[in-house]
Amino acid sequence: MERVFSRLPEDWTVKMERQRGEKWAVLMQRPDGMLHQETADSLIEALEEVWRALR
Repeated sequence: MERVFSRLPEDWTVKMERQRGEKWAVLMQRPDGMLHQETADSLIEALEEVWRALR
């Protein structure tokens, strides 16, 4: 997870959440307004999928 966080630009918005008994949801938004959201069983899976979609 540290590897993924270290690659994220400081000016990107990142929101992570999980409701009890639910999957992780991660939303990222670039400064240009482009955003993407993914859900996955693990936080790292969701982070990596969103990162791949937006870079």
